[in-house]
Amino acid sequence: MRLTFYGHACVRVDDATTRLVIDPGTLADAAGALDGATAVLLTHEHPDHVDTGALVPALSADPALEVRATPAAAALLVAAGAPAGRVHAVAPGEVLRLGDARVAVGGGRHAAVHERLERIENRTYRVELGSAVVHHPGDSFDPPDAPVDVLLVPVAAPWLRLADAIDHTLAASARVVVPIHDAPLSEVGHGLVAKFLDTARLGGEHEYCRLRAGESFDL
Repeated sequence: MRLTFYGHACVRVDDATTRLVIDPGTLADAAGALDGATAVLLTHEHPDHVDTGALVPALSADPALEVRATPAAAALLVAAGAPAGRVHAVAPGEVLRLGDARVAVGGGRHAAVHERLERIENRTYRVELGSAVVHHPGDSFDPPDAPVDVLLVPVAAPWLRLADAIDHTLAASARVVVPIHDAPLSEVGHGLVAKFLDTARLGGEHEYCRLRAGESFDL
């Protein structure tokens, strides 16, 4: 399996025939991620996780491409012109077969920003492809329900404390930890995050692997 980071919260996992894109949003290279995609997963409807300006044309260009999402994200896409028959709402507990990938849907609610702000629905996706397993939490620290090889960890957001990212990382015991949701960070910010999420200061046995937009690694 190859994992490619396209910026902010957007990643793509590939094997020879399956190219699965998660959260192609407005702060990422959504069009690049969607080029050749075979399926799309959306964790929720916020624009930094779904770029309708890129995703609707991608659906128009490829009649085989389909999307799984929260009900609100699915409705947003359809309202923007996506074909309703190829945009599907999914619920926690579902298990999807998307090409060679097995995807366990989890989650519940977006992490809390403030008590006065509504907590929308959020989905997590645990993707098994080939011999590797990746967990994308969307805007949450909802843990994977089974061991994973790669944990995608949000590192910068209005709802986020770095202490929670650290606890999430240590609890999951993944082999590789990749920071995501990082568009607000400067290089200085990335350096500070790395000091805490790497194993040198807080222990753990994972490899901390920061990817820049367009970079990949193979598992």
